[in-house]
Amino acid sequence: MEFREVIERRRTIRDFQNKEVAKDIIDYAIENGFKAPTYNHLRDWDFIIINSLESKLKLIESENLDKSIDIKELENLFKKEDRIMKEMYLDAIPKQKKMIIEAPSVVIVVFKPKTKIGEAKRIYDLNCLASVWTCIENFLLSLAEHNVYGVTFIPQNIEAIKEKFGIPIELEIASIIPIGYMAENAKILKQKTINITERKHYEKW
Repeated sequence: MEFREVIERRRTIRDFQNKEVAKDIIDYAIENGFKAPTYNHLRDWDFIIINSLESKLKLIESENLDKSIDIKELENLFKKEDRIMKEMYLDAIPKQKKMIIEAPSVVIVVFKPKTKIGEAKRIYDLNCLASVWTCIENFLLSLAEHNVYGVTFIPQNIEAIKEKFGIPIELEIASIIPIGYMAENAKILKQKTINITERKHYEKW
């Protein structure tokens, strides 16, 4: 497959088929993740692959995703936002519990921070976070090459998740990524059209 085709295929999916993703495909994506650039050349990244319902329920409990969603309240919260962004959140937030349970696998991406994110004072302090996200994009592109998709979910209760999954206290969680094959009725959200010519600047803004 041509590289451009992989990029075009890559998308965020929250609705999955009940079909297992082969270990070889996940391993391939992780291997390519580790080929991403890193600020300190150490690639301090780890992946926890979750397949069991028991472990998925631990994530749901940690993130309090069992609470009911008031759609009208949600719509009101985003009523002043860009229409495309609003549609994304109105689709995404109510599906958070469902996508974790229904995805055949969920991957927790862990990294070693240079500085605790909450204590960062300079852009340089966030190099570790920027690096792990290059790893995550390599991972997702490699899955897309095999028609496997995912969605990046940023947890709010990181310390609770670390405790439940035995993640060392000095590490951080970059993202939780439910992955799987796209359901036939999966919702494909519109993307904002960007005039790239207007976004290119030479010598100055």
